[in-house]
Formats: sequence, C-alpha cells, structure tokens
Amino acid sequence: MSHLSTWLGDWQDVKPRLRQASKATIAACLAYLIADYLALPQAFWTAVVAIVVTQASIGASLGHALDWFMGSLVGAVVGGVVAILVGHGFSPRLAGLAITVLVMAYFAASRPHMRIACVTATIIILGTPVFGTPLASAMIRIIEVLIGTTVAILTMVLIFPARAGPALADHIERSLPLYFKFVCDLLEMALAGTYDTERARLAGVKIRAAISANEALTEQAQREVAGFLGDSPDPEALLTALRRLWHTELILARVVSHPLPPQILDHLRDGLTELRDAIGALGTDMNADVTRPRGMDLDIAEVEAAIAKLSATVDGMRGTQMLRALSTDDMLRLMTLDFALEQLRQSLKDLVNRRGILSKLAGSRIPWRQQIEKLFSIRGS
Repeated sequence: MSHLSTWLGDWQDVKPRLRQASKATIAACLAYLIADYLALPQAFWTAVVAIVVTQASIGASLGHALDWFMGSLVGAVVGGVVAILVGHGFSPRLAGLAITVLVMAYFAASRPHMRIACVTATIIILGTPVFGTPLASAMIRIIEVLIGTTVAILTMVLIFPARAGPALADHIERSLPLYFKFVCDLLEMALAGTYDTERARLAGVKIRAAISANEALTEQAQREVAGFLGDSPDPEALLTALRRLWHTELILARVVSHPLPPQILDHLRDGLTELRDAIGALGTDMNADVTRPRGMDLDIAEVEAAIAKLSATVDGMRGTQMLRALSTDDMLRLMTLDFALEQLRQSLKDLVNRRGILSKLAGSRIPWRQQIEKLFSIRGS
C-alpha cells in the first residue's frame, strides 16, 4: 500500500507538468502553422508568444495574454513612430533605440506589459527593410501577438482546461498542514522553554510563500470569472481566515520567544501538551493518504477542549499569590498567551465554517462549457 501511495503521489506531481507541456506544444505548433499559412515574415514569433501565454491556469494565461497584447500595441506604436523619425542610418537608429529603451525600461519597473513594449519597439526600430516599412512591421507584430495569444487561450480552454479556482482550493489544502506544524513547533518550544529562531524563520518563509500563492491564484480566479471562463466563488472570506490564523501564530511566537516562568509552565504543561497533540493530529490526518479525497472537514473538538482546559487553568490562577509574584512582563506574556489560544480556537472554527467555499472552488467550471455539455447530452439522449 505504501508503494502504491508513493507512486500515486509522484504521478499527481508529474501529471500537471505533462498536461502543461502538451498544451504549450500544441499551442506553439498551431500558432506557427497559422502564421506560416498567412505567410507572415517572422512566423516563429507567434510560437514564442503562444508558449509564453500558455500558463498553469486559464486565469494566468489571460493575464499574460493581456500583457502581451497591450505591450505589443504600445511597443508597435512607439517603435513605428521612432523608426519613421530616425530613418535607416546607424547612428540615428542607435540614438532612437537608446532613448526608447531608457523611457520604456523606466516604466517597465512598475508595469509588466511595458517590458513587452520595450522588446517590440526594439524589434521594429532595428528591423531590416526586407520586412517592409516600420508601419507594416508594427502591424505584422500585432497580428503575430493576436495569433499567438488567441491560440494559447483556446488551447487552455479546450485542452485539459486548468482553472485557478480548483488550483486555489488544492493549494490551500496542501499548505494548511504548514500552519498546523508551526503551531505544534511553537507549543513544543514553549514546553521546552527554548525558542528556535531558525526553525521559526523557515516556517514563516514557507507560510508567507503560501499566502502569496493564494493571493496570486485568487487574482487569476477573479480574472477567469470576469472573462466568463470560470464560476469560482469569492474566496476572500476563506483567505481572511487563513491570514487570521497566521497572525495568531505570530502572536504565539512572540509569547514563546521568551521562556514562561517555571511555576506557570508547570500549571500549563498538561494543557499545552494536549493542545500540541490535538493540533498535530489535524496535520497528520490531512497528510495521511494521498488516495483519499482532501478537504477541510476537520474535527477540532479535541483542540477546543484543550484550549478550554488551558483557559480554565489561567482563570483559576487569577488572584492567587503565584500570579501576584509575577513580573509585569511575565504577567503580560501569560495574558497574551491566553488571548492567542482563544484566537487560535476562533481561527480554526472559522476555517471549518468556510469549508463550503473550498468545496465550491474545487468544483468550479467554465459556465458556457457546462451549457454545451448539457446541450450535447440532451441531443445524445
């Protein structure tokens, strides 16, 4: 069984790459065939555009297609005007190229499509007369981009369509154990009375990367919905719950960055141990078997029980001589720990309550594609 799980896990990683490679190959070949049929002088550019635009999801491809089209349009206009003004002399063309690249590269620092504009303008300014006048060269360049982007988008939609909504749901499910592991690590540090800075830093790097990926996939999913190529729900409530969990962990990290007083730790040790084991069980359950359906149907009853036990222990210490003997910093640390644990409980509860959004993201499809499939099924019957 373990060999089967390993093989299935490896195949799950390889399959998307094979699909992506197949789509890029098909898009490049089809774009080149169309450009060659139209006798475009630099037909290979359509294949280049198709390869670049073919991304992991339809939403990502739409973004790249828009960048390429807008950039090529701006670059073709600017490059055509500069090429007409400077003529064919070497020195004037070099001066025109330098000024054009300087200005466009400056704006490209904050506008991605301007990088394509800079390349397009350079091609037109330095183009040879054999490809026609600067105006003709600019028009040909725009046609090449239109062919490459159109073929790439159609390929993404019709062949192994990969939507950002399901990709976002899968990424959230795969990255959620990172959050659980970090909480377990922090609780272990609290129990040991030592804070591992490097361990916490590496965990933070991974979680921040996961949050950035969530935001990028969300933008792609929204782009698909705007282009009528997806029906993903708004995932903002789910992402807010994840951010809240991360902020709670940062509070907890600050608490355990200094050892708790020994007498306080003795009272909290059992509760912290139970909470660590309960959180660890959540992550273990999500990673248990790659062959089963994934989801956020998490049973957080043991986590809530452990947090309630810790909260009761803290409440029981209020007004005692032991608590009065604590320094102000230690008292604040204990109260912050109690607050962080309650926020942890609420964050996990929010995640469980948002599992419906995750299910809808995982099942999102192309709206008009569903209508076509329904029409064909009616005719077939």
